[in-house]
Order: sequence, then structure tokens, then C-alpha cells
Amino acid sequence: MLSRRSFLSHASAGAAGLYAATLVRSRLREQFAFAAEMGIAPEEAINLANNENSLGPGEFVMDALDAVIGPEGVIAGRYPFRFSGPVREAIADKWGVKPQNVLVGAGSTQILVDCTHQYASQEKALVGSLPTYEECFGYAALMGYRTKAVPLTADFKMDLDQTLHACKGSGMLFYCNPNNPVATLVDPAQSKDFLMRALDVEKNLRILVDEAYIDYVTTPGHETMIPTAIENPRLIVARTFSKAYGMAGLRVGYAIAHEDTIAELDEFHLGNSVSTPALVAANAALERDKADPDYLPNEKKRNAEARDFIIKFFADRGLSATDAQTNFIFVDTGMPIEQFQAACAAEGVRVGRPFPPLWTRCRISIGTMDEMQRGAAKMATVLDAAQKMAA
Repeated sequence: MLSRRSFLSHASAGAAGLYAATLVRSRLREQFAFAAEMGIAPEEAINLANNENSLGPGEFVMDALDAVIGPEGVIAGRYPFRFSGPVREAIADKWGVKPQNVLVGAGSTQILVDCTHQYASQEKALVGSLPTYEECFGYAALMGYRTKAVPLTADFKMDLDQTLHACKGSGMLFYCNPNNPVATLVDPAQSKDFLMRALDVEKNLRILVDEAYIDYVTTPGHETMIPTAIENPRLIVARTFSKAYGMAGLRVGYAIAHEDTIAELDEFHLGNSVSTPALVAANAALERDKADPDYLPNEKKRNAEARDFIIKFFADRGLSATDAQTNFIFVDTGMPIEQFQAACAAEGVRVGRPFPPLWTRCRISIGTMDEMQRGAAKMATVLDAAQKMAA
């Protein structure tokens, strides 16, 4: 098993076994808490509710964290000033941009709030899909900003025509692609063209493209909007280390945009918000990206295999899921979500909460193949019981 200390010396000869050598410490703690809550054995608890990465950040990152928060981790007692600059520079280097094009925050959540605060208002509405990730709409509601929620199409895709119409006179479009919670992706051939048309239809519009799940996309031709964001000051890309990098508990995200736009966002941005351990972990993950370019593709492959398995499980029972391009699926359970959720919890499986108005559809996160297989067996019990009651 490769450790961080031996990683770089092995990387040049190939790091084929590194991806499998990941640690799950934080996941185990949560598993114990859920097991205690449900009164079941910890090894039986399965959490498929939060779109996390069951494998965690990997040994390379965990070794870097150990050096900070372990027995001799005196750096954890210091403010993170000395680490924020290098992480910003490492992100810039990864994407071939300048540090002035990057803003690092406590998860992409902070970036989403920054953008909503700056570009939406009581006069200039926030536009987005219904449903979509709620952070921007939640902050807009808190501040009393105008909002325009555009229902999805029948196949759970963003309605581009209606969204384009809603953008007229609005301040910001939140474009979550792939979209949470429905897991679908705007067709790559349409996406960039749509965004440019939206910017053209409203000269004061800003667009925030949330690419939290882009590392899990398997549709050919889909690509990041980062190059466009660097050139166009009205487009912002939000990224996170929470998903494919397995660092949801550490809270590191970032925006990439034109340097003038980053300067605008920085006016409201709460500085010093990312902890020293989180910055150390992010820097280690970016260091690993250079040494092991197969790490993220391997994570995509692992996720796709487990995702295909659980989609087939439901399809074999006549229950349809959307065309998932994320580390979760969105499936019609054939029953009210509260009922399905409670029945799964009684079996030791946590699944996603309701997303109105889609009252029978459930968001189920992708864990390891073992978690999905064990979870499917538990969910089969729930579905079988519901079918018998309906008969």
C-alpha cells in the first residue's frame, strides 16, 4: 500500500494500486452514529442520503492531514493564512489560469452564497430550475430577493426555452449541470450555446455554472465552462472538493472566473473561512492530480459501475430512474418518499429526502459496490412489502 511519503517516488513508475488504497475514517464515524440512532449493528448501517464519497479522500490526502492534526500536528493551532495562497495557486495551475481568477471558499456553498448576494436582489430575480440545489434560492429567500423557478421538462431536464425567457430582466441564473437532485445533464451540444444566448438576452445577467458533479459525467462531449468563464466576466464556475475528491466534511470549494468578477465576489466573501486541515487536504489532492492522473477517472469508473447496478436493480422492478450523470440517482419508488424513506431507515438504509413537487421520486447516493448491493437487498424488502400491501 502506497503512503503519501512514498507516493511521489512510485508515481513515475505508475500508481495503479493507489486508488484502491483509500481510508474511510470519517465515514465509519457517521455509520456508527446512524447505527446507534436506528438501534442496529454499525456494520449493517448504510448511508445513501448525502451525495458523499464513501471512500473518503484517499490515503495520500489522509497522510497529509495526519501531519497537521496528528499527535505532533502543531500547525492545526495556527491560522490558515500561510496555506490559502498556495492552494489558490495550485488550483490556478491545475486549470492553466492566474491566481486572480480563483476564489477559495468553505465548500462551493460559500461561492453560491457570494454570487447570489452580489448578483440577485429585490429588483433583479434569481433564475433556476425547479427542483435544483437549493442554496442559492434559500439565500435569496432569506434576503427577500425575487426568484423565478422554472419547472423541468417531462424527462427531468432543464427547460432551456422557458429558462431563457425567465432570464429577461433577471440578475442571475443558477445553472447546476448536472442538476441536483434529478441527476440529469443538459445535452453538451446545447449547453454552451444556451448559456451564450442567455447572456445575450439580458445584458446585466450573471450566470453561475455549478459543476459539483462534473467528474461523474459519462455523456461524451461534456466539458467544463472554465475557459469561457475566464474570458467572459459575466460567467462564473463553481467547483468543489466534496464529491469526487471525497472531502465533503472538510468544506473546500472555489470559483473560477474573470479576475474582475473574482474581485467583485471578494467584496462580500468571508475571508479566512477555510480551515488549515481543509487547505492542507486540498493541496494534497491537487498534488496527487499531477502525480496520478488516473485517480479521478478511476473514481468516475467506480461510481458508474455502482450507479449502473442500482439503476438496473430498480429497472428490473419496473421502477424508472432519470439518466443519471452524477454520484446519485433519482428514481420513482412508486410510493410517497416519506414512506419509502422511513421504511428504508427501519432496514438500516438512509436515502434522500423529499424534493417537491416530485413526491414519489427518491434521490439515492452512490456508495461502494458493496454498499449498493447490500442497500439493494434492504430496499428489495421495502419494495416487496409495499407491493404485498397494494395487492
